[in-house]
Amino acid sequence: MEAATNKAKEFFDRAKEVLGTKGLIAAGAVSSLLIYKFGKKVVRGQGKAIKGEIAFITGAASGIGKQLAKNLAALGAKVIIADINLEAANALRDELNGKGYQTIAVHCDVTNRASVSLAAETAKQQFGDPTILINNAGIVSGKSFTETSLEVMERTMKVNVISHFYTLKEFLPAMIAADKGHIVTIASAAGLSGTGGLVDYCASKFAAVGLDEALRSELRFKNSKVKTTCVCPYFINTGMFEGVKLSWRFLFPLLDETWVGKRIVEAIRHNEPVLVMPSAVNMTYVMRAFLPTTWMDHVSHIMGFNQAMSTFKGRGAAL
Repeated sequence: MEAATNKAKEFFDRAKEVLGTKGLIAAGAVSSLLIYKFGKKVVRGQGKAIKGEIAFITGAASGIGKQLAKNLAALGAKVIIADINLEAANALRDELNGKGYQTIAVHCDVTNRASVSLAAETAKQQFGDPTILINNAGIVSGKSFTETSLEVMERTMKVNVISHFYTLKEFLPAMIAADKGHIVTIASAAGLSGTGGLVDYCASKFAAVGLDEALRSELRFKNSKVKTTCVCPYFINTGMFEGVKLSWRFLFPLLDETWVGKRIVEAIRHNEPVLVMPSAVNMTYVMRAFLPTTWMDHVSHIMGFNQAMSTFKGRGAAL
């Protein structure tokens, strides 16, 4: 036993010499994260049931929102397909109801408080108070700061984060009163680390991450059973980030929207507070905590993050 202890001490002393104290801590943090991720997959079961839940999803007529509407409806949830594109929302409603699911489509301009209130009232009248709120609607300009107008910046902030306050004001009080519910914030990996060509987008997503974290803390302090999940994905093949230049694909691949939709539902069922995709993006937490800012900037350059938007085309639509 003593020999094993001495060997372990020698190993850590040597690692400290090579990596330094901060490097050793960072390596330990990454190792702990990997062990946690693997262990969580092994021990957890199916999670909570979705059948009978009432889900209000913004930006639900396309992209990730559409995937979530399909997945939740298939699991027995009543789904409100809230979207600014009512024609597309109606088409999805007809498709899902044709399979025997329970959904309704409502027009919802998330930048307009009156529109959000009307959509919320319709949802409550048709299905009752939503028990799952997914703030998914999002836009991206994909231009440099100097090329982006203030009008576009303001709209990005309204769609990507101010709208969350509107929907939360509509639905959170009833969840708190019932001591039951789930708030899902579709943020982004761009809400964890700033990226060139995405200044307004990053600002909105950093705000969304902060909103979720503070709200989660507030709910826990009040011993509320209302859960929150903050989703921070890398680029997804919805077309929203069409044309982005991807580097280090083995660590940061273009994510498949079907897989992302499935993982988000799993996160809801298991009450995961944060879902980062792919797992390699979690290294952002460690690097930002332990690397000097100039080093972090250098790492971002080497990884190609600041060049990613140089070939951006996009589709100019909601998620």
